[in-house]
Amino acid sequence: MKTNKAFSLVLALFLAGSLSAQTQGEMFQRVGVVGDSLSQGFFGVTVEKKTQDWAYPVLVSKQAGASVSYNVLKGPFVNLEDVLKWDCGIFCIAESIIGGNKSTVSLPSHAGITGAEYTTLLKTSGKCEDITATKQAKEWYWAKWYWYTYRWVTVADCKEPDKFHRFGLRDAGTQAQVMEKVKPTFLFGSAGANHVLCTALHTSTDCLDEARFKRDIREFFRRMAAMGSLKGGVLFTVPNVTAIAFLEPYKDPSGRANYSGLKAFFRNSVSNPNQVLDANEIGTISNFLNMLNNEIKAQAATMRFAVADLRVIFDDLKENGRPIRSASGWSPGNARANWPLPNQPGVFGLDGVHPNMYGHSLFANELIKAINTRYGYSIPQVSEYTAWYYDTLNRNPVDLKKFLTENIFGQAISWVVSIFT
Repeated sequence: MKTNKAFSLVLALFLAGSLSAQTQGEMFQRVGVVGDSLSQGFFGVTVEKKTQDWAYPVLVSKQAGASVSYNVLKGPFVNLEDVLKWDCGIFCIAESIIGGNKSTVSLPSHAGITGAEYTTLLKTSGKCEDITATKQAKEWYWAKWYWYTYRWVTVADCKEPDKFHRFGLRDAGTQAQVMEKVKPTFLFGSAGANHVLCTALHTSTDCLDEARFKRDIREFFRRMAAMGSLKGGVLFTVPNVTAIAFLEPYKDPSGRANYSGLKAFFRNSVSNPNQVLDANEIGTISNFLNMLNNEIKAQAATMRFAVADLRVIFDDLKENGRPIRSASGWSPGNARANWPLPNQPGVFGLDGVHPNMYGHSLFANELIKAINTRYGYSIPQVSEYTAWYYDTLNRNPVDLKKFLTENIFGQAISWVVSIFT
């Protein structure tokens, strides 16, 4: 027993020493990024240069004296804030919906893509929705000199991926393959949110798949560890997705339990149980979220990565808000877990799911705190007040809920959305 304790102590001292031996410059020599919409910089319902510049890996890397490279997008979809403020006209909207690239790189070190999860990190490239997918096809051949026939063979089934993957990854491969080419020394490696966020966006638990999540997150980090280049990294837990601004409480007038719970904010009422998360479904999501976050923490421990517990941070934000204060001490108030409203700062963009500019700065600072604590660095934080000051949505709020209910154009949008979702 004493021998085991002594060995454990020596091992702990060795690991601590090896971590502290890495200078900040060595740790951030080559930064690699995988992830989802949070990493790519999706807000305003699109991805473009001004949103990508505020994504958390870009902010944290700059603060650490490093940089990342990525394909700059101009859509698809539109910046909803720009449209509602009349800063984007018909031609701007059309160009944004079509989408494309403003600039490209042959091998991006930042490969985060909107909509990604650990499964797509392994399987989806800029060319194929699933690089492992196969199908049966006829192969014609001469069986004899006089007999031309066919046999069934297995071939790749390469279906075109969504535009975010096409424009974000292009010819570089899957996110996992990109990292294996980049061989980073530090990795932003979080892609867990969409494994459970799908429940909130679709008000359904049908998308939850524990076996697939565990299989693919473990395979991804096995491949990352096998590269041999990583000196460190950071992961974060997933906040309570049923508490995001996209959802709001709803009580059925007839008192039906499966018609009451949480609905999408743009719905005025609930016409069937599929449009609401009831109490049982919310409980199922909570249990899945606990499992998911425990697995993320376990992977962080195995990889010796920093981990930011964003679930705890978001719960505190939801309950107590986040104070914003300038260097002189002036404050516009406490930011809340909603999109900005008049005289009430908020961390969400207008979709009620993704952070706005200020929200991304808050997010980046929590990761910086976790990295500093784990590795003993003193990376300076992003100025949250400056982010709030230059965030046009916070400085000049748009009440999307009011727009969708009181504006004729907004009512039409709300009706169309309710029909097709």
